[in-house]
Amino acid sequence: MGIAVGDYNHTGFPSLYVTNFSDENDALYKNEGNWNFEESSYAAGLALPSLPFVKWGTAFADMDNDGWLDLIAVTGHVYPQVDTLASGSGYREPKMFRLNQKDGTSCDASDLAGKALMERHVSRGLAVGDMFNDGNMDAVVGDIDGGPMILRNRGVPGRHWASFELTGTKSNRLALNARISIVADGMKQTDEVHSGGSYLSQNDLRIHFGLAGATKIDKVEIRWPSGFKETLTNLAVDQHYSVLEGSGVVLAERARPVMPKRP
Repeated sequence: MGIAVGDYNHTGFPSLYVTNFSDENDALYKNEGNWNFEESSYAAGLALPSLPFVKWGTAFADMDNDGWLDLIAVTGHVYPQVDTLASGSGYREPKMFRLNQKDGTSCDASDLAGKALMERHVSRGLAVGDMFNDGNMDAVVGDIDGGPMILRNRGVPGRHWASFELTGTKSNRLALNARISIVADGMKQTDEVHSGGSYLSQNDLRIHFGLAGATKIDKVEIRWPSGFKETLTNLAVDQHYSVLEGSGVVLAERARPVMPKRP
C-alpha cells in the first residue's frame, strides 16, 4: 500500500518499510548490505500493533531531532460497510507514529504525539518536510473524503538539526539520487534525495538531519549522481543549507522562529 526508505539503524544502508492491508502485518526489510535484505518486522516491533488497520502512505522522518529516523503512517479502510460490522477498526482510522528506540526497534507513540494523530479519517497520501522552515519535520495528509490535514511538529526544545538542498550542475538539476552523509558529535547519518514519497505523495526534497545535542557539524560528504564527491567541514547547526554541485555551500539560512500557539 505504501513504502518508506531510510537508514533507521545507522548502518549506512537504506532499509524498506512497507504498509499492508488490515490483518496483515507491516513489513520491515532491513538492509544488510551486499543487496541482501532481512525480514525484520517482528524483531523491530512493527508487526503486531498495526494489524487492525488498512495502512497507506508512510515515511521515515526524524520527528524529534534526536538523530534517529522515526516512522509515521496514515490509515483508512476501503469499504464503508465495515462500520456495520461488530468487529473491525471502522472505515475511518487513526494515524500511526512509531518512535525509534535506537536499538533497532520502535515503540507506538501515536497517543503521545498530539490528539490530531488520533482523529479518525479515511487517509491515503502522506508527505513529510519542514513546511514552516523552523527545523522540525511536519506532515501533510491527504484524505479521500475531505481536505488535506497539516500536522505541524512543535519539536523538542534543545535539540539541533540541519537541512540540505542540493542543486546539480553536471548531475540532474534536482540532484535526485545524490547521497549525503553527515557526522556530528560522533554520530554518522546517511540519506539520499528521493523522487516521490510514498502513496501518491512527494516529500520535501531537502535532506533533514536531527542532531540531538550536537553544537556543530564536523563533516558532510556528498556523492553526486555524476560521480563527483564533495566534502564540507565545520558547519553550524540549525541551518538550512543550499549546496551547488562543485561550488560548496552557496547559501545558509537560519530557522524561522516558531510562532506561539493561539490561546
